[in-house]
Amino acid sequence: MVVVMGVTGSGKSYLINKLAGKEVVKEGKDLASCTQACQMIPANIGKTKVLLIDTPGFDDPKRSDSEILGEIARLLAAQYEVGLELKGIIYAHRITDIRYAGSAVKTFEIFKRICGEDALSNVLLATTLWNKIDEVTGASRERELRRDFWAYMLGRGSQMSRFHGDRTSAVALISQLIVKNPVVLRLQHEMINEGKKLHETEAGSYVDKDLNSLRHKYLAELDSLEKLRKQLQDNDREMRRQLGLDLDREREKLRKAEEEQAGLHADVAGEVHEQINAGAKPKSSVLKKLFPFLPAALSILGMFVGIPPEASDLLFGWCEEA
Repeated sequence: MVVVMGVTGSGKSYLINKLAGKEVVKEGKDLASCTQACQMIPANIGKTKVLLIDTPGFDDPKRSDSEILGEIARLLAAQYEVGLELKGIIYAHRITDIRYAGSAVKTFEIFKRICGEDALSNVLLATTLWNKIDEVTGASRERELRRDFWAYMLGRGSQMSRFHGDRTSAVALISQLIVKNPVVLRLQHEMINEGKKLHETEAGSYVDKDLNSLRHKYLAELDSLEKLRKQLQDNDREMRRQLGLDLDREREKLRKAEEEQAGLHADVAGEVHEQINAGAKPKSSVLKKLFPFLPAALSILGMFVGIPPEASDLLFGWCEEA
């Protein structure tokens, strides 16, 4: 199994489609996100069967960081539980990005904490969208990434490669990972071997810290609005009405932040173990009904990750070859 991560619009789905040999996952236009949830896609790399995992970016406007981290954590816990080999992670980065800032920094920091230092030799840092930039500018940004932002990971065994947008280039990328020994990520070790809840892991703690800052910000804004409302005269009806609307908005923001924090307090490894033993999640029964001949590991993994309809024939092919 190989997981593909990166910010929204970095070309994760495009890379996976090239490896699959056809369009099995929707590709976003420009910087829009099409991957709303983790999906597994089978691919044949030479004679090797590789299960690819497409993941949403942590900058997805429709989903919170805590929700996405929780989904990835459950997938990784399930993969560990069933004994499926994880060969590594590809991190896709747009070479067209002028600087490494904002959501890209946040996504990369979470990514590093998911992997952990001991797993960095199973990480491939892939630069994408080379067709949208001239060679001189691209090479300059590549050197900057190597010298600054990616220096730590490259110094600890990670590899850096260009993805030129065709299948040959995609196969060359993933071939660097599938020959490696299987790896256990830091997040998996923390959840399963150390028994930590998600917010206690390095990745979860990073997301939780941001949520805690937001929660304090919303509380302060609510306090200021309440004080202002008390100071208004009764005849300032329009202002009081507007303040009431502002208060409702801030309360909703606070509620969402607290809800996201609560989600990070989950015992992911324990919950996944129980679900696998129970085998009662709806996705599981649907997958078994559609593909009753799938290997047990894939059927179980299907409880925690989606399968694009366009990947059905690839799964059939795997089973026929088994």
